[in-house]
Amino acid sequence: MKKILIPTDFSTNSYKAIDYITELFKNEACAFYFLNVYNYGTGGLSAIEMLQADDEWFEKPKEESLLHLGDLLDEYAVNKNNEKHEYHVISEGLSLVKAMEKHIESIDVDLIVLKGNAKISKNIESIVGKIRTCPVLIVPPYASMNKKINLAIASYFTEEVRTNEIDSFLEIFKNTNFIITVLALTNEKDMPDETSRHIKLLCNHLENQTDKTVALEFTAKSDNLKTYAISHLSSIMCVVDKKPDLLRKIGLCKSRVISTLEKLHNNPVLTIHQ
Repeated sequence: MKKILIPTDFSTNSYKAIDYITELFKNEACAFYFLNVYNYGTGGLSAIEMLQADDEWFEKPKEESLLHLGDLLDEYAVNKNNEKHEYHVISEGLSLVKAMEKHIESIDVDLIVLKGNAKISKNIESIVGKIRTCPVLIVPPYASMNKKINLAIASYFTEEVRTNEIDSFLEIFKNTNFIITVLALTNEKDMPDETSRHIKLLCNHLENQTDKTVALEFTAKSDNLKTYAISHLSSIMCVVDKKPDLLRKIGLCKSRVISTLEKLHNNPVLTIHQ
């Protein structure tokens, strides 16, 4: 059974992301973990005021979190009634990233699902930048789904792509009607031999892994990635996040994936890590 972690703030967009992923994997045995984080809103309180606060003040955020998680559990465990799915709830008084890091390890999570928006939120930037132990799927509010899903893996292929996270996602995907496209962000005629080798290695691996024919397309300009995405709105766009260099580790620059995500905000996007 695959384990999927879904942070939620109980917004409409959060529900849409849950609807999308539960429908996408309706034929797969999955355990869904709904995670909500809460805080005590201590910004305006002095240390003395915090010491004087009663138990009710401390318990209220947790109680509200659990109440909303209970409603969410009723909606999916009771009303949806898919015998292949099971649901769990987690309430944490931690930052979102800290809570995710804690439970990714304790649960052994296979996939993280985030709600998307028209703009890349600070939460998504932080999660994509810091959570690197499993793939992250970002689902926009109006993600469309056809009978056949296209998983489009986009990369410059300057490095060999590690396939662990792709394989993990495809394992969850195995009973879903899908096709695979490898989208090389380079000019086919001028690409170095090393790039060509990396592309062939990935295509061969995917075909052996899935017994499917992998389509290969090239797009030399970065703007063409956005054009491709717009014309394939039901596609899950898979982008490869390179291993962070020193400047990124100390916070002086962002992942290149963030600018790519901004071009793909109308598509579900799967980020995998080198």
